[in-house]
Amino acid sequence: MKKKKKQGQRINKYLSLCGIGSRRKCEKYIKSGQVSVNSKVVKDFSTYVKPEDTVKLNGEPVEPEKKTYIILNKPAGMITTLEDPRDRSMVGDLFENEPFVKPVGRLDKDTTGVLLLTNDGDLLYKLTHPKFQVPKKYVVTVKGLVKKSIGKQLARGVELEDGEIARGRVVKINLKQNRSIITLILREGKNREIRRIFATLGHEVHKLDRVSFATITYKNLKRGEWRYLSQREVRVLSQVVD
Repeated sequence: MKKKKKQGQRINKYLSLCGIGSRRKCEKYIKSGQVSVNSKVVKDFSTYVKPEDTVKLNGEPVEPEKKTYIILNKPAGMITTLEDPRDRSMVGDLFENEPFVKPVGRLDKDTTGVLLLTNDGDLLYKLTHPKFQVPKKYVVTVKGLVKKSIGKQLARGVELEDGEIARGRVVKINLKQNRSIITLILREGKNREIRRIFATLGHEVHKLDRVSFATITYKNLKRGEWRYLSQREVRVLSQVVD
């Protein structure tokens, strides 16, 4: 007999959707007896919350917050996380007292540019999954002069050190003395993909800036500044992964 699917959300996920914090943080509240459902304290992480249930944290009702979509022009020197036990400089420092959101993918510490954040789990999943092939445009400055054949190489695929194949499209190449500035588009988002591509090709990345995610750019945003996405921008992102 097919097992009947439970309705609602697990209590830790529900609290996370309410903007309380990460699921791990929410589990600490549950374990310590600070959470109740319909006036009954719950400590079981497998507890399901239905729409008609009343959930309280320390006696105060909590409800899922509205969906939030943010674009940040990420500065260099910040890791892409909202919580860090090692107290490193992180993008979460820029969102104090703002709705609980999660980064859409990651930019490494020294990479700058477009970083999207949202609490819309479904859209976040689709925007980061390779099968949806969401285009991201980067401007890469590398040491040395790249070969003119780099466009064809990247289109065919560059084998990385671990055997993965990275593919992309070169839009523009600008050669200046002992450096090259390449504008390219990637769609898969492998870990540190661009730095690994150019390391394989014999070039060290000096600067890396993501200038757009799908059609979303950081126009009019200084480094470290952020804004909410417009309804039109959210619709465009949804259409990209539809």
